[in-house]
Amino acid sequence: MKRYLMIIMLAIMVTFCISCGKEPGNTASDKEEFTDSLTETGSGLARQVGPSEEIRIYRGEEYISLKEDMADIRWYDCRNMDKKEKALLEGCVPNITFNEETVFPEEMSDTFPAKEYLEAGKKPGLGVEALHEQGITGKGVSIAVIDQVLYTGHPEYASKLALYEEMHVTPNQTGSMHAAALASLSVGDSCGVAPDAKLYFWGLDNVLSWKEDGENNLAWEEYARVIDRIIEVNKTLPENDKIRVIAIARGYDFTGDEEEDKRLQVMLDAVERAKKEGIFVLTTSTEQNYDFFSDYQTEAPFAGLGKIDPADDPDSVDNYTLGAWQWSSPDMFANSLLVPMDGRTTADMSGDTYVYYADGGWSWTVPYVAGVYALCCQVRPDMTPEEFYHAAMETSTEITRMQPGGSQSYTFHVINPQALISCLQEER
Repeated sequence: MKRYLMIIMLAIMVTFCISCGKEPGNTASDKEEFTDSLTETGSGLARQVGPSEEIRIYRGEEYISLKEDMADIRWYDCRNMDKKEKALLEGCVPNITFNEETVFPEEMSDTFPAKEYLEAGKKPGLGVEALHEQGITGKGVSIAVIDQVLYTGHPEYASKLALYEEMHVTPNQTGSMHAAALASLSVGDSCGVAPDAKLYFWGLDNVLSWKEDGENNLAWEEYARVIDRIIEVNKTLPENDKIRVIAIARGYDFTGDEEEDKRLQVMLDAVERAKKEGIFVLTTSTEQNYDFFSDYQTEAPFAGLGKIDPADDPDSVDNYTLGAWQWSSPDMFANSLLVPMDGRTTADMSGDTYVYYADGGWSWTVPYVAGVYALCCQVRPDMTPEEFYHAAMETSTEITRMQPGGSQSYTFHVINPQALISCLQEER
């Protein structure tokens, strides 16, 4: 039951992400017609996708969200705010999502260190950059991502893009925020866990129709087609460049609706085919596809961390706690492996700039884990998902944190990338 409630929350968050990427900032065709754009060779760009520039104009005069405890003011000129709105915004500190095009009120220059948050948020954290300095960067490993349409030219990840294709996509879309984030957090130059891994990216509209709403509108059979395409492409790659992990920032469960469940099963069957090819399929419901997770007595094998001080050291485990929205069900994450999620900076969708997300979603954990798995595969090419998870849990760091506004403390397991890699190196 808990898992089902979390999936509903995830669906709401993903719907918000889609709306940010599709209207008004995404110039998809008015006529609903889904098409594929594939390369002939399985390499290069099937289409050069531009940034969503029009959203900058639209959002420059209308903020996305302004509540009592959180704000999303990407692209917005806060000098347009009235006195009441500015006071509300100040009350949201530090939970403010913004980008490099946000203009803050002069009154907040001392109370909200935006530049420090943005720069600290670029770092993968938890000692990952120290591994990069040792040459452990994901080199020789490829990561596949299935997500929304990607702005292919952002310098954060453009040079890593070995293949970009689109399947089941309405024509002429520009880049989405969700896709840019997943590319950044997995292989990005400054934000990525595995900056030397190659990126194979598939843009996908994950709905059967943009004219319909609801969970029963999800295009599971299209996910299956993409997974089979990944398997096909992977067979053409040399052994030292194989795709070892697929990142799908999406959750799922059987709903009891016969038609919906039948479509979902088609995707799950494709996941099984990928597993047989030695590819780890990561989703926000990964436990649905791997029996070994039952040994850890968790409904959520991977979950997210928040930051106590977003401007403080992202490498220090003392600066982390359970992710903000996950405190609504802390017991659910007692046996999860937690990775950085909140307070992250990624490439933006509207140009060669960056965006800071105060609160991440479960989606932000998937590319991080995919990146760590790529690092492990560089060190141990015969790595399996079960060996990876066992080693990651064995080397994790325990933290105990008090629930915000409560009196009960909880203990969680935080991934320790340096200890994990050291463990694998010793086992070779």
